Amino acid sequence: MTHTTEIHASVAMLASLFGDPAHADSDANRYEWHVRFEDGGSVVLRNTGSAASAGRMQSWEVAADSPSALTELENRLHEGENYYEGVLHPELFIHREQE
Repeated sequence: MTHTTEIHASVAMLASLFGDPAHADSDANRYEWHVRFEDGGSVVLRNTGSAASAGRMQSWEVAADSPSALTELENRLHEGENYYEGVLHPELFIHREQE
């Protein structure tokens, strides 16, 4: 059974968390990641629309093979909120205060 949701993130943030995408067409601003977690769960992330540039926030369709994979993705995204966007814009550093 596939579990789906939608998230919002930039290409740079996803690249900093999960490395290079499995499929990328930068001319069309279309990207796809296949992420396998240590517990064996996996997710596929595909952008659902195109932003003006890859550095901007985009919507991503997430298909996960289990609820635990969705939870792990959410955890990784939360951990990645303090990230360096050096992939596309080295001048941007986002640091959010720890709660």
